[in-house]
Amino acid sequence: MKGLEELALTTTDIASVLPKIIVDQVEEVARAKRVGRSLVRVNRDLVGAKGRSLYIPKRGALTAYSLSEGEDLSSYSTKATYSTVQITPSKIGLQVKITQEAIDGCEFDLIKDHILEAGEAIADKEDKDIITELLTASTSIDAATAGTLAFGDIVKARNKVLTAKYNPNALVIHPDQEADLLQDDRFIDASAYGAREPILNGEIGKIAGLKVFVTQNMTSGKAIVLDTTRAAVLAIKRELTLKRWDNPSTDSVELNFYMEYGVEIVNDDAICIINNC
Repeated sequence: MKGLEELALTTTDIASVLPKIIVDQVEEVARAKRVGRSLVRVNRDLVGAKGRSLYIPKRGALTAYSLSEGEDLSSYSTKATYSTVQITPSKIGLQVKITQEAIDGCEFDLIKDHILEAGEAIADKEDKDIITELLTASTSIDAATAGTLAFGDIVKARNKVLTAKYNPNALVIHPDQEADLLQDDRFIDASAYGAREPILNGEIGKIAGLKVFVTQNMTSGKAIVLDTTRAAVLAIKRELTLKRWDNPSTDSVELNFYMEYGVEIVNDDAICIINNC
């Protein structure tokens, strides 16, 4: 199969498969481990609704005070403050054009295969968009030793999130940083979990109380520690949609895929980025 960037099959493509025996299972291109939806809250309130934007309300905390006997509490009077985070989904799309010659000449279901491939491509873009947004967080630290992700770096980043009164539960890394963790005796491999808890996509284990996620969509040399329940929201406006058109003018089938979503950080200090690791 050609890469995703070559959406139209040419005469050369057809000729390359005609003389061969085609197995039922098509060999797929290697893919990144997608972890994005495990790192955010997913909101579908906009699906089927008229609105174009989602507003996430944020409430400030109230403070209680110690009082002396007979002291007037009104001097400490306060009220909760509110703010909002706006998420406006945008549209992404992908088109696949398959000629009738290609459909007739291949021994496997070319249309079905392209539908599966396009779905994978859309999901991969969503994953990259989520991680790109998380990497815009303002709280960060530098690794103690450049080029190495050490246990102390993870603990320091975890404490940054804890100090902000969030509950850090995840660490996201690139495969380049995976070797540093695998050599640490404090790392718990996911295979040791047993049946106690489900293993999420891309999860390889735990360290410092954090679930460790590895993905090629993460930036090498950086790591993210976050509270996945409070850090960011993925707002979906339209689920993945396929519109097919049998185009008579080109004697081809056009598959048009669309999706609408937006992702925004809601609580910036629920995230800490480790740089230069």
